[in-house]
Amino acid sequence: MANSWQWGHEVRCAPKPGGYDMQNATQNVVDAFYMRNGRSIDDPQSQYVETGFVQSDDPANWGKSRDGLNRGYVKGNSNMYVNREARFYVSIQYNGKPVLPAPTADDRNFFSSDANKDGTGRAEFYYSGKSGMGVNNNGDITGYDVLKNVSPASNIRTSTVTYRPFIHLRLAEMYLNYAEALNEVEPNHQDILKYVNLVRQRGGVPNLETVYPAVLGNQEEMRKWILRERQVELAFEGDRYFTLIRRLMMGDQKVQTIYRMNTITNDGNQGFAFSDFNKRTLLQTRTWSDKMYLFPIAQNDIDKNSSLVQNPGW
Repeated sequence: MANSWQWGHEVRCAPKPGGYDMQNATQNVVDAFYMRNGRSIDDPQSQYVETGFVQSDDPANWGKSRDGLNRGYVKGNSNMYVNREARFYVSIQYNGKPVLPAPTADDRNFFSSDANKDGTGRAEFYYSGKSGMGVNNNGDITGYDVLKNVSPASNIRTSTVTYRPFIHLRLAEMYLNYAEALNEVEPNHQDILKYVNLVRQRGGVPNLETVYPAVLGNQEEMRKWILRERQVELAFEGDRYFTLIRRLMMGDQKVQTIYRMNTITNDGNQGFAFSDFNKRTLLQTRTWSDKMYLFPIAQNDIDKNSSLVQNPGW
């Protein structure tokens, strides 16, 4: 609804107690984002670290806002969130990351337990935290909220939300659409890398062929990375489901198996220091049948027209 969707989006994305913790990112999409060197986290050269906590704030000050607060990674965050690409920090609200729609120190302290009131407003998704499962009947489910399209000019504590238009289509999607289609019909065309790299460059990561030279002239390898780029660049923009459908990828076990952080284990009031929170935990195994790629034709319509044939599997 005009002039109201922003509030609905931001209150759903914001942590408790000001927000609803309803828009939860999965561990799967968190893992899809690259490291700053442009490599995926499962790449041995990515320098990704799964365990422990970082001992200092980001020296590069990625995420430092005009108010001086660093909303990138900070001391005490899980190493899982260290040296990730810029799109990660603007898309994902993770445990210990300062809340974005809270302009003053007092507003940010509203989201913090007494022991954590330091003016930064770090989101508390662990069990005993203000957004935790042990405090709220509907606490954060995955250990993440969606941060993309949330405005730093808003104040979710007072339900003050700034207006901006809803985006239906972005230039980056046009670039990726073109590159994906071109790879299917002319896999050696130079425009494929040109437009994929335009998206990556804007995201602050190296060109694809610089990091993964095996994509050159390799249609299958290029297809894999284009789809990965779509998952990252267009995250939370309504693209992923339709990409998986048209690519007939919904039956993939990796797509069906959904993970979260360990939000359900009592941290014993350890708070951010509770290392077991940062363990992948199975959230759900989704069910899929290939007949669901097409909707069934209503029986009433088949009864009216004997030439209609029901879609396969229904």
